[in-house]
Amino acid sequence: MKILSIEASTTGCSVALFENDKLLSAIESRIDRSSAEFLTTLIDQVLMVAKVEKLDLDAIAVAKGPGSYTGLRIAVSTAKGFAFALDKPLLSFGTLDAMCYQVNGYPEGILLCPMIDARRMEVFCAFYDGEEKKQKIAVEAVIVEEQSFEDILLNNKVLFFGEGSAKCEDVLKSTNALFLTDPIIPSAAFSGKICNEKYNNGEFEDLTLFEPYYLKEYMFKTKKP
Repeated sequence: MKILSIEASTTGCSVALFENDKLLSAIESRIDRSSAEFLTTLIDQVLMVAKVEKLDLDAIAVAKGPGSYTGLRIAVSTAKGFAFALDKPLLSFGTLDAMCYQVNGYPEGILLCPMIDARRMEVFCAFYDGEEKKQKIAVEAVIVEEQSFEDILLNNKVLFFGEGSAKCEDVLKSTNALFLTDPIIPSAAFSGKICNEKYNNGEFEDLTLFEPYYLKEYMFKTKKP
C-alpha cells in the first residue's frame, strides 16, 4: 500500500511517500509561500526517487490544518486533483496530530502541546498523550497570556513545541511548562502512521465536500485608497 502525503500548513511545503507506514522518500521546501510554485514539482521528485509511478499509488493524503489559509487551500486543491485524476481515495490528517510524531523519548505522563503561530499573540494548539499521541484536548485558537493553560499546568507537565511555542516561553511561569529547543515544523514525513491507520480503517474523505480545517475565518486584506 503506497500513500502520497502532502503538507503545506505553515511555511513552505513538504511531500512524502509511504509504503504502509514506512517512509520511502520525502522532500520539502521551507521557502515562504512556495507551495503554489513547488508543490507539484516536489511530488514528481518524491515519486522519482522512490521509483514509483502515479498509477501505483493507493491513496493521496493531505494535512487538513489548522494553519495558513493559502497553504492549506493549495495543498487540499492539489491533493483533490491528484485523487480525482488517478481515481484514488483521499485521506486527511491533522497538522498538529502529525507534529506529535516528531517528539519522542519523554517520560510517561507528560502531555504534548504542538503549537502553530496564528499571528500576534495567538496560537493554534491541542494537547496529546505523550506516549500514545492520542488527542486529549481538542484543537483551539488561544491568545497567549500568563493565565493561559493554568488549569492544565496545575496538575500536568506539558511540553510545548512548534513555532508558536516561542510566544509562550516568557509568558508561562509554571514550572510544569517545558519547552523544546529543537525547531518542530509540520512535515509530511511524519504523517505515515496516521495515514496508514486511516487507510486501513477506511476513513476516506469525500472529494466533493472535503475542505481544509481553517479554524479561523480568513481576514482578507484590502488596499488603502
